[in-house]
Amino acid sequence: MNKIPLEFKKGLRLIILTMRRKDFKDGIKPDGVAKRKISRNEAEFDSIVNEFSKELKKSSIPLRIYSSVNARDIKKSIREFKQRQLEADYYDEENKNEFYFDIKNRWISCFMRPSCRAETKFLIDLDNVESVADAIIYAERLLIDLKVKIIARYLTKNGAHIITEPFNPSLWHSDLGEIKKDGMMLICYKKEGLDKRKV
Repeated sequence: MNKIPLEFKKGLRLIILTMRRKDFKDGIKPDGVAKRKISRNEAEFDSIVNEFSKELKKSSIPLRIYSSVNARDIKKSIREFKQRQLEADYYDEENKNEFYFDIKNRWISCFMRPSCRAETKFLIDLDNVESVADAIIYAERLLIDLKVKIIARYLTKNGAHIITEPFNPSLWHSDLGEIKKDGMMLICYKKEGLDKRKV
């Protein structure tokens, strides 16, 4: 596996093993998460990614591994969860019970709310471009002109991602790529029987 910058392994992060509809030629397969785990430090991050990578290699369907670009804030996440839990106590009986039956997903939903991030980094998605090299050059020229710090860049299945410090989105040319203020970083993916790691 190519080396992932240490700063993207630190702190609390959600790591997911998932499938994407666009990876299936017939377009029938739905988006879906196969597994989700939270890492608390570099060692746990590496352990989870290695575990998911083994499953990705063995899988007969195309899978991807993603990690949250922004570390999460546990105190904010707990507060958000407690607020939702309190609200759920006033639901009707069926919906109240459903909250507790589905409690892990409710917790992860709170954990991944943009308001519960511990830092702010932008992910610029250069997707489905005619020339990936040209798209990266144009995007980086604009970022340099805007004096925006580029933290990382890597190729994806259909283009590239550029991770930056936050900046004024209104100064960005949307035709160059979409800004995701709390995106998911692609760690690796499976293509034609091989796992491609691009970070």
